[in-house]
Amino acid sequence: MTKNEIRGFAAGILLSCAVFAFFYYLIFNQGDQKPEKNVVKQKPLTEATVTQYLASHHQKAVDLDAYNQWLSSTKKATEQAAKDDKKSDSSKKSDSKSDEAKTTKYKLQIKSGMTPGDISNELVRAKILKSDQKQDFDSYLHKNKLEKYVQLGSFNVSSDMSIPKLAQVITKNHSN
Repeated sequence: MTKNEIRGFAAGILLSCAVFAFFYYLIFNQGDQKPEKNVVKQKPLTEATVTQYLASHHQKAVDLDAYNQWLSSTKKATEQAAKDDKKSDSSKKSDSKSDEAKTTKYKLQIKSGMTPGDISNELVRAKILKSDQKQDFDSYLHKNKLEKYVQLGSFNVSSDMSIPKLAQVITKNHSN
């Protein structure tokens, strides 16, 4: 092929592409318009739609007066409970001398594979720690990086020991 033949062939391809583009965009694509963006149509906010929404989410609407009344009654109940706790604390102080005599002693067995959580569960079961002290004991071991120093074996512990003292006993007197 010569230079002029290649130019003529290229011009023919360009012309045919232009014709196809003309017919595609202007003739065959007449009825098509730009697609609309996704528009969400909302229902108007009415009392019925709010009630339906609350019912479907297992909720209930209350008016402001009822809420304030509930709030004040809750506050009064909390204050009354606090007063009752103070009264019971004063009676517990008189009983504390008898509690001190009731120290629980336990021989703790730490076996291979036990985690600090397992140890604290055992101490709660033996009534050395109260259930609300379990998390404190676990976090004390973690915070002071004593978990890796827990020793295997038998340890004599008692309920009058503090959390740091218990940790010291099961880590074989490892200093922080």
